[in-house]
Amino acid sequence: MKQLTISIQNYLKNIYDLTENGETASTNALAAKLSVSAPSVTGMIQKLSTAEPPLVEYQKHQGVTLTRDGRRAALEVIRHHRLLETWLVQTLGYSWDEVHEEAERLEHVISEDFERRIAAALGHPLRDPHGELIPTADLKMPLEESTPLSSLRPGAKFSSTK
Repeated sequence: MKQLTISIQNYLKNIYDLTENGETASTNALAAKLSVSAPSVTGMIQKLSTAEPPLVEYQKHQGVTLTRDGRRAALEVIRHHRLLETWLVQTLGYSWDEVHEEAERLEHVISEDFERRIAAALGHPLRDPHGELIPTADLKMPLEESTPLSSLRPGAKFSSTK
């Protein structure tokens, strides 16, 4: 797949975020998340759905969903972002609440080699400083392993990631 523009990467990432959180990636929802007009979103959705390969599918009144290629592209940007946040905290001493904007700027410009080196230097972390899962190198989202608190015995020790 050819290099995607920053704008396209941001659209794919936000479509992923909305749909993974059980929300509909509607024109209005995307316009609000991206701080753009609804007509701008409509134009981009048309562009993404007719790209080669198509990155999204649009169904009227059902919103936008990512194609397989669109999902992989979104997960690549998310992987870059979350690895960068982790690297900024663990290596450069940023606090967890400072890293988001810095990672937003950098996520679009790092090479795959740089990404691999950061991941290796960090010991291939599973989560970012905010407790979010980091997509794997093969662009799959790891499954969330969790235990309901109600199943723990009184006095049992546990750790929470979020």
